[in-house]
Amino acid sequence: MAETKRQSVAGKIATPKAGGPKDTIDGDSVLYKAVGARIKITCAPHNNVLEGTLFTTCNVTNAIAINTALAPLSTQPGNYHIIPFAHILTFELLGPADRVDLAQIRAREEQTIREMKKKDAQRGKGVTKEAQDIFDAVSRLLPTRWSDAQIVVNDAVLIEPPYTIDNLKVLPGKEQSLASVRRIMDQYHQRKKNAAPARAPVATPIAPRKGG
Repeated sequence: MAETKRQSVAGKIATPKAGGPKDTIDGDSVLYKAVGARIKITCAPHNNVLEGTLFTTCNVTNAIAINTALAPLSTQPGNYHIIPFAHILTFELLGPADRVDLAQIRAREEQTIREMKKKDAQRGKGVTKEAQDIFDAVSRLLPTRWSDAQIVVNDAVLIEPPYTIDNLKVLPGKEQSLASVRRIMDQYHQRKKNAAPARAPVATPIAPRKGG
């Protein structure tokens, strides 16, 4: 009986139609009703199978978020995967949704979105790994953001490519911030220098002695 119910639910998913990809899902879709439940989905293009808790279904981003962490959300960080509607090939409901506070789910969803946007804003676009490493080092201690390829610290100091101490610019009256940024960059370069592998000594050939 349970298997029959599972198969009937699995058949209700809005799958892509022959005329084109299914980019949106109706509001009464089982995907919306299954938020908070354990599900299993197969995803295009490589038929990957994911099993976990359906975290959210969103018609704004045209995607679902599934948490594949084994333990409950309250005991460990989630392992979230964002799957576009059009990539969902099959859907199976493994268990009913737990009784949840919808307001709490919405707040958690909004918090996750804010954190994802913040993380994305902290990644430089089209910059080198060295530039990103410097940004990360400075942002651990001071408010830091990207402005195109420039690193802006405390809204007072600019670190411009190629991101050396000689490329620091400061607004008038903000010299204290400049000293802090300079100190952080000095420490960063010192750590990088200390972490570099030591060069092996070059062996000097010894001339053969005369007379054997």
